[in-house]
Amino acid sequence: MSPNPRSETAHRPRWRRLLALPLVLALASCCADPAASDPRGWPSELVLGLVPANEAEMMVENLDPISNYLEERLGMPVRAFVPQDYTGLVEAMGSGRADIAMLPPFAAMLGARRYDIQAVLISVRNGETGYHTQWMTRDASLCKQPPVPGPNGMLRCDGDLAQLRGRTIAFTDPNSTTGYLFPAQQLFKLGIDPERDVRGIFVRSHDAAVLAVYAGDTDVAVSYNDARNMVKAQYPDVGEKVIVFNRTVDVPNDGVQVRADLPEDLKQAIAQAFVDFAKSQEHLPREQRALWNIYEIDGFVPAAPGVYQPVADVYDQMRR
Repeated sequence: MSPNPRSETAHRPRWRRLLALPLVLALASCCADPAASDPRGWPSELVLGLVPANEAEMMVENLDPISNYLEERLGMPVRAFVPQDYTGLVEAMGSGRADIAMLPPFAAMLGARRYDIQAVLISVRNGETGYHTQWMTRDASLCKQPPVPGPNGMLRCDGDLAQLRGRTIAFTDPNSTTGYLFPAQQLFKLGIDPERDVRGIFVRSHDAAVLAVYAGDTDVAVSYNDARNMVKAQYPDVGEKVIVFNRTVDVPNDGVQVRADLPEDLKQAIAQAFVDFAKSQEHLPREQRALWNIYEIDGFVPAAPGVYQPVADVYDQMRR
């Protein structure tokens, strides 16, 4: 997600202490006794986990508005935490130490497979419930025609992935849908082995992938669309030097997931509370919205059954 101005609400000392704890201690301190319940048959407390996607301080400044709203709507304490990575959050959900998660597509798919974690909402960004990988380069020879400015003013063209054999490619993470799995599948379909036929490196983040091309450290890079915006403030000419020349099929967005064994009426109430929270901040500029600052989320729609099956299909193909 791209860095955004900080929101005005936060109880900083409490969250800083929480983030400073190791994952196991954080989970032990934040989670309610699963055996306890209120008169509705709901747990006496809920635990919400969010995968780190931005600088820590920005994440924690936007946690309180979300958890406070959920507390008010659901009538119970809601504690939020940020684990070290998505694996910790998936395991916390699977063991009952967390009840609600906001997971990226790959993690949501793994959580569903391993622990029957249920997706209840899909995020909406700029009216879209999906996104895709973009292929980037500084080398206009990969374009079939001269690059031209796209709708956002940054250069793009229709390019040829078949020319990538032997090139250096910056991927983000081996378990990233847009940062590796989906673009690697594209290469396989062209007869290019992403492990043997290209010089692939993993740079961990999408902004780092953009900068790898911008600086000329790699021939090509992949990221979600349009990650060039993440570095535009610092590198205003990124849209002139980094050309988007190809893309993958769409990947379902991230969203909100819940433990499968929560009461059904509670799952519905959680989903509605997230929808209503997003709507409650629609009147604010984006840079003041908690969900936008954390994950660039505008709103939510209900998740269809099997929404992450396309991710599972690509994952299974890449494991063969």
